[in-house]
Amino acid sequence: MTIESRQRASHQASGNLRRQELLAAAAECFNDVGYASVTIEMIARRAGTSRPTFYVYFKSKDEVFLALVEQVGTELIEAQFLDGLEGESAAVIIAATTRAYIDAIFANGGLVGTIELAAKVDPEVNAVWSRAPELTVRRYSRFLGNLSAGEADLAVPPERLAHILRDGIHSGSMRLSEADDNAKDEFIRDQIATALRLTGLG
Repeated sequence: MTIESRQRASHQASGNLRRQELLAAAAECFNDVGYASVTIEMIARRAGTSRPTFYVYFKSKDEVFLALVEQVGTELIEAQFLDGLEGESAAVIIAATTRAYIDAIFANGGLVGTIELAAKVDPEVNAVWSRAPELTVRRYSRFLGNLSAGEADLAVPPERLAHILRDGIHSGSMRLSEADDNAKDEFIRDQIATALRLTGLG
């Protein structure tokens, strides 16, 4: 690697780090005061930088918010891909993926709630955000459909059950975003128990 290419790689890494710092700061701001009250100045100050630096990476508050929407959606999708579950029972897989999915929501504090509210009124936000729940429901429906032909006894058809479980997880997680760890863990255990009962596995 030449000196020039090393410098270019170093500059790119530094830029990626600064962008991630701005995204993290924006997430904290949106979580703390909601979308409407956040300003670019607030985000820049939280990130320990300036408005001009913010504009190097994002054109507007809308753009940084959309970047967060995409980032959080990706985190929720990836939370369902767990290693070490090959050969495990359906009940173990449901418990592990349910816990991982809810943990990913809680890891974002109240940001998921802020995003869902914005998605109801902003078509652009909805277009980005809807990919995550649609893919989640599709994958879970397929998993449940395979179960219904074998060991499970589903209370309702797979797609409807996937929607019921997903909606329950999201509404409860948003309600408990600021709750203590014990309340969150109790909610996770309740959701796992509900999923197992509705699939005939618990």
